[in-house]
Amino acid sequence: MATKKSLKLMLPIIFISSILLGCSFNKTDFEGVKGVGLTYSEYFKTYDGLDERQNIKYYKPVPIDEVESSLSEQVKKAINTIDSNRLPFTVDDEKVYLITSKDENGKIKNQVQLSYLSKSEYNEVDNFFIISVTEVDENPLKKYDISDKYDSVGNELKKEILTEDLPIYQQVITTDSALLYTYYDYDVTKNSIVTVGTAANEFYAYYNGYIYHIGYLIDKEKNNEEMQNKMLHLTREYILGNSL
Repeated sequence: MATKKSLKLMLPIIFISSILLGCSFNKTDFEGVKGVGLTYSEYFKTYDGLDERQNIKYYKPVPIDEVESSLSEQVKKAINTIDSNRLPFTVDDEKVYLITSKDENGKIKNQVQLSYLSKSEYNEVDNFFIISVTEVDENPLKKYDISDKYDSVGNELKKEILTEDLPIYQQVITTDSALLYTYYDYDVTKNSIVTVGTAANEFYAYYNGYIYHIGYLIDKEKNNEEMQNKMLHLTREYILGNSL
């Protein structure tokens, strides 16, 4: 599948972390809906087990420009969002998704997805930048030294530096195949959350209690080495926020 410049991220990590640290949601604004499927990294699922979550609850997505009215006062104070004008495509749809699950001890684990999509005249997704942040108890990679140069279908897998002691992995589509990348979407006709499967260039990292899985889709010819480095830098900036 053919895959689809610079953007400056204004510390959206603060927003995500505030949500995942247990701030209460205003349930009257976050409406529970039906849903099916989970999102996770196809390559790293054997390490983090995010494909095995249970007791899943789905909530109707909230437009990013309206999200403050749907969150507790504590979270509202911390919201920062991406300037979509800096993305390498025109954004037609911006939403925040909340998905929760329970661990074996009954503790709620939160997953938040920020979606920035561009769509064709036929309302099909052409490009995207999607951020998924999932709460976990520990670093799922701490016992492993992943030194693979390619993923399981032959695309490039780079181990880069997130911090002095933590890596960030970058999967770049360099073949005509790709591992399945999934993200949440909202089916208006069924009032339901669904998962969409496609191909994407991906980032994966653990930092401060969260798994970060980020995918972007742009025209393949635009995704040269310079663009890959820019996206890596920007993804690190997003994850680390004030720590940079």
